[in-house]
Amino acid sequence: MRKIFVLTSLFVLYLGLSLGPVALAEERLKLYQKNEVQVQHQRLVGNVRAQARREGVVVNVPQLYVFLSDQSSAYHMDGYRPGFERELNLIVDRSRTARSMVRLDRLLERVKAADGSAFSPADLPPADVYIALYRRADCPTCDRVAEALAAWRESRPGLTVVWLDVSLDMPPRQH
Repeated sequence: MRKIFVLTSLFVLYLGLSLGPVALAEERLKLYQKNEVQVQHQRLVGNVRAQARREGVVVNVPQLYVFLSDQSSAYHMDGYRPGFERELNLIVDRSRTARSMVRLDRLLERVKAADGSAFSPADLPPADVYIALYRRADCPTCDRVAEALAAWRESRPGLTVVWLDVSLDMPPRQH
């Protein structure tokens, strides 16, 4: 039994050394919130923070949405909160779902690719976690959230992540 363990350990070590460092399994997709959706969201009244969580109404940025591998709702953060990574670890590790949080398919109905084409859940590659970060280009708080997420990702090398970077800015013009 001990020989099998030693041989297996040596084989795993050999594979690790021969393959080199493990790259983070992450795919980052750049999407844009549709203009008509932005206008519609600006017109809504009431508790914007609650509407962001329940309905996916994005007026203020950053808005962070995290979904598990089955695309079930797991985590929402409005703005930036130091130490949110610990909470995110607990949620992802225990596969906790969030009640009364917007579904991923509902968010994807409201976005488009840079070329203007629609984007749906069927277009997503398989992953352990889906992250949707809504932001603007001139938003330092958005950058803080993105940096914290990047650091969180580096601390979780075995996790496959699809990162949806959703911009509220206009997409670049196609020539």
